[in-house]
Amino acid sequence: MNVKFCFQVTGKFVMYLGLLMLVPAVCTLFYPEDDLFAFLISALVTSIAGLTLIFICRIPEAPTEIRRREGFLIAALCWVFASVFGAIPYYIYGVFASPVDALFESTAGFTTTGATALVSIEWLPKGILFWRNFTQWLGGMGIIVLGIAIFPRLFVGGAQLMGLETTGPTTEKFAPKIAETAKKLWIVYIALTGVLTVLLIFGGMSFFDALTHSFSTLSTGGFSCRDASIGAYDSVYIQGLITFFMFLGGTSFVLHFYFFTGKPGRLFRNSEFRFYFFFVIAATMFIALELIQTGVYGTFSESLRYASFQVVSIITTTGFTTTDFDAWPAFVKWVIFMLMFFGACAGSTSGSVKGLRIMVLFKKAHREIRRLVYPNVVSPITIEGKSISEKAVSSITSFFILYIFLCGFVALVVLMLEDISLESAVSAAVASITNVGPAFDEVGPTSHYSHLGSLTKIILSLTMIIGRLELYTILVLLMPSFWKR
Repeated sequence: MNVKFCFQVTGKFVMYLGLLMLVPAVCTLFYPEDDLFAFLISALVTSIAGLTLIFICRIPEAPTEIRRREGFLIAALCWVFASVFGAIPYYIYGVFASPVDALFESTAGFTTTGATALVSIEWLPKGILFWRNFTQWLGGMGIIVLGIAIFPRLFVGGAQLMGLETTGPTTEKFAPKIAETAKKLWIVYIALTGVLTVLLIFGGMSFFDALTHSFSTLSTGGFSCRDASIGAYDSVYIQGLITFFMFLGGTSFVLHFYFFTGKPGRLFRNSEFRFYFFFVIAATMFIALELIQTGVYGTFSESLRYASFQVVSIITTTGFTTTDFDAWPAFVKWVIFMLMFFGACAGSTSGSVKGLRIMVLFKKAHREIRRLVYPNVVSPITIEGKSISEKAVSSITSFFILYIFLCGFVALVVLMLEDISLESAVSAAVASITNVGPAFDEVGPTSHYSHLGSLTKIILSLTMIIGRLELYTILVLLMPSFWKR
């Protein structure tokens, strides 16, 4: 494995990340406060670091393609470096006294987790607030995918890298070149962000609030520029609009592309989308009925409104809130907890397991039960009429088992390090690896992660990256055999 080449490509990525830091610097010109210096210094430091990596790790002749092991290392390095360098503006401006807190906030941004170490948000200058939500927008579609779209020559072997970063077990290519595929995905992403921004302005939001919330909605990130999140606006129109666009964020952007290019049938024929839609409706009805039955809300329409918003927010791993769902009945909290493991569609901006994997697991369970009655029956698992290979089924099963094991392991580590409740530790671990953000009890929707220790925050930050890159990309680096020639 050519390690120097991997760091050279990472250096190119860090250099263009430094250029992206100039975007919030432009924002400070429209909203002049005292944070312009923080972004100029951050951009300079990040760009110089990238150029230094390129210079130190230069090689006589760069390979024409990236091998699989090199792809794993480059993807991991890019996400870790993005989180580290993305923390610089927070630390330079003085948002956090601790660099670990700044790292936690940056990681939660890029991984679209939405967990925060901030006790209060509204005191921050507009540039810093813009950067928080902008990092989620960049991380939603993928920071490497953006690099491939803008600077295709910087990322040799873009198809390999895009496959490692794109969420879900499959990556569909609908253009001859991978750079064209990346550009078309980003065009759809930008278009939807623009539409939502305009619609939120019509709903009474300021341009800044509308833009930043559009960033976090389409990226299913969940950062808000208000302490009370979406609940601060107390608007049925805004809640309904964001619910709909969170749902779109949880839908595969490949399907969005086909929909907008005159092929809407591809969306409604897609079995994963129908499965996702069914679960949203079913969970919303279950929760709404429980809320009205227990008297949390006075009318069914009010229960339905709050239930639908929170179901879509959690199932898409966005993490926006309109109310304190931690105060809801135990049955509702248990449903919300299970939804954290769902994760909407593959190829979307959401995190977690993904509907396609859940579908395969359900079909596998059904087949095993059927085999108890018909031991010799040959029953392949099919999705949309296509047979799923046994190797793929085994891989998905292993992924889910590892996912649950890792959630439990991180929860145990958090319990060992912190004096918090079991509910807090387990939900913090799950909310981190699934990239949901808000959890329950001491890390609930009206709380934050600031009271946790530095080591715990570092572990949860790494967990967010592991979850965003879907386990294997990071975990494979821990195997000694990975580093052998």
